[in-house]
Amino acid sequence: LLRWIGCQRLIYNAKVQEDHYFRKFQRRMVGLAGEKPPVDQQYRHFITEQTAFLREVPSQVLRNGAVRWRQAYARFFQGLGGRPTLKKRSGKQSVWLTRELFTFVPEADPSTGEILRYQLHVGTPKFPVGFIPYNAHRPHRIPASIHISVEAGRWFVSFSAEEEAIVLPDSDPDQGIERIAENFRRMPEDQLLNRTLGADRGVAKPLTVSNGQVFALLPIQKERIQKSRRQRAKWQRRAARRQKGSRNQKKAYRRAARYARYEANVRWDYAHQTSHRLVASGEADLFVFEDLLIPNMTRRPKARKDEQGRWVRNGAWAKAGLNRAILSSAWGQVVRYTEY
Repeated sequence: LLRWIGCQRLIYNAKVQEDHYFRKFQRRMVGLAGEKPPVDQQYRHFITEQTAFLREVPSQVLRNGAVRWRQAYARFFQGLGGRPTLKKRSGKQSVWLTRELFTFVPEADPSTGEILRYQLHVGTPKFPVGFIPYNAHRPHRIPASIHISVEAGRWFVSFSAEEEAIVLPDSDPDQGIERIAENFRRMPEDQLLNRTLGADRGVAKPLTVSNGQVFALLPIQKERIQKSRRQRAKWQRRAARRQKGSRNQKKAYRRAARYARYEANVRWDYAHQTSHRLVASGEADLFVFEDLLIPNMTRRPKARKDEQGRWVRNGAWAKAGLNRAILSSAWGQVVRYTEY
């Protein structure tokens, strides 16, 4: 699976570099001024003598890497994001598998015939991987594609599947928003204020609501986050002292990544819990959050020089601590989760 992840990432990055070359080549060559860089899913020309190892993985894995690049470019054309960029080898890694590369084998109850669970079988007859045990948090249907990811030495399987039992009240979200807006137009001003909640965002108190509620991390969570930060720094120092590229160094980096992941999980859980308590209470239909320009507030201070041209202190160390506190308050996550 790690080989599949690396090969799919290589195809994706090759498409990104190819696009950079064509766009740079187009600007310099007058003859190609009227042509556009190709945005396709071709990948065969990347398999050469230097990259013969790409033949050791299924062709669908390589194809999906090119498809992911094409999908990222489609989002760029729609104005939903920037151009595709190079994927790094560090951090969370994933591979996209379509139905040719996996099967869900059902396990049924012998007495009733009811399907109790599935076994995930990954691979093809030519490139077998084997059965992968996974924890299904709820009953599901067979998906068309899955994502297998690894982060800090832990593996995850994620996918989307249709569920007929779920019936949404409004098929079009814009219609629901318009209906709520129409109800607000008919409400008296005092009743409208009663159905509105304002939220102030801060560092010491991440979220303070107009009804007096304050949402923040628990003291035990703050204590464990500080402990995880110290452990992460300790294991990063240990990894730096170990032989570069060795197995022990990789173990140390995975250990450091697990401590970093704990803080991210706590922030993620806090954002979900806070947004759910705001919406599920039913006290308001309109939520107003303080409009803060988070990218501007967390911008790095510019370097400064004195009259003699020597570098002087610009408060970058203190500003880095403030930026870390702002980004750790999960301001954007709470707003985004409250929206959906």
